[in-house]
Amino acid sequence: MYGHDISNEEKDIAVSVIALTAAFAIANRFRSPYGPFFILAVSFLVAITAFLMHELSHRYVARSYGGIAYFKMWPTGLFLALATSIFGFIFAAPGAVNIGGIYRKDQIGKTALAGPAMNIFLGILFYGMAFFTLIPVVSAIFRYVAEMNFWFGFFNLIPIPPLDGYKVFTWDLYVYIVSIAIALVFVVLFVF
Repeated sequence: MYGHDISNEEKDIAVSVIALTAAFAIANRFRSPYGPFFILAVSFLVAITAFLMHELSHRYVARSYGGIAYFKMWPTGLFLALATSIFGFIFAAPGAVNIGGIYRKDQIGKTALAGPAMNIFLGILFYGMAFFTLIPVVSAIFRYVAEMNFWFGFFNLIPIPPLDGYKVFTWDLYVYIVSIAIALVFVVLFVF
């Protein structure tokens, strides 16, 4: 892990964002009356917010504790995202932030919680923008980005390794219950 060339992180992030944008666009190609520009705009925003901001939140918190943290793409996961998108859904496992140098359970738990917390925050932000936007197509984009962020936040809190929820669950059960309950409320209210 420590021998990774940090300069490769930018390439890994760029490739992952492009691949996920393509995967979301392919999966949603028949789901919008607004055409391909709408699909690409939504797909790019989802890749940037639900994926990239989630991962950068992990990295930021880990580094704030003095840890070594960088994003490393998983080519097989990117291939799976693109392959499954053909069938209208996405199994997205583009990679993860590799972390070293932090060992306390609370630091590991807070680092794990940072990603889903960012997704919930972005979901609220984009839903608020959708509510106040007067242009229907822009409002639709913001709503979809919000829904995807709520869904990603909830999904990542499932307490199964290697998902973030497992690390939060093993750190503090009370924090886990509150976190998953908040995420579930947003998913039920705004996604389903």
